[in-house]
Amino acid sequence: MSTAPECGYCVDLLPARQQQLIAKHPVCWLPWATLEARGSHLPRGGAGFIAEAVAEGAARRVGGVLYPVLWWDAAADVALFRQMLAARLSSVAAQGFQTAVVIGFPETSAIDLAQIETAEAALAQHQLLTLAVSPLELVDETMQDHGALWETSLLLALHPELVDFGQLAPTDGRDVRDVANPSLGQHALALAIERLAKAVYDVYKRRNAAAIAALYQQRRARYYRSTL
Repeated sequence: MSTAPECGYCVDLLPARQQQLIAKHPVCWLPWATLEARGSHLPRGGAGFIAEAVAEGAARRVGGVLYPVLWWDAAADVALFRQMLAARLSSVAAQGFQTAVVIGFPETSAIDLAQIETAEAALAQHQLLTLAVSPLELVDETMQDHGALWETSLLLALHPELVDFGQLAPTDGRDVRDVANPSLGQHALALAIERLAKAVYDVYKRRNAAAIAALYQQRRARYYRSTL
């Protein structure tokens, strides 16, 4: 990854140009997000902004085509989420992509298990290597703190004009107000981009399905332990 690979935004590309990119770097980046606030001081689209920024940064290092955020309504049925994701993966596989990166914050174990199962089905049905991860999962899962220190810092780095600490109650979120800052957010973003780019590069270049399977096994085991 010493030279900058070519990448593009799906919505900006002419069909011929997209096919050229697929031929060079058959990787598609599929950010998704639940449309809800992760804190009274953060915008409803905060999760999508973070997922998109991490996906975009990694795409610039690996190459491929970046798709727009797939927004999800938290009140909708999980089966619908599975259908939406399966349709998107089937579509990109038909276009010639060999690797798909699904990146978003699963709010529940049901959503995460649904995306894992859909990713595995895409490999079995379309030979599409599908890596489904959270934006900060490959750095430190505890940084995905649902609108606390790290996520607030990320939004301060990405869209500071949308963060309003005045919406926090006087006795609530003091640590966030005092400690969260754009520099911390930029640091977290850089780490997330670096780790994701390395993971995707390994999967893409080596067709490393075993690494994806191991990641999914770890997540399933965590959910299983939590039910004991």
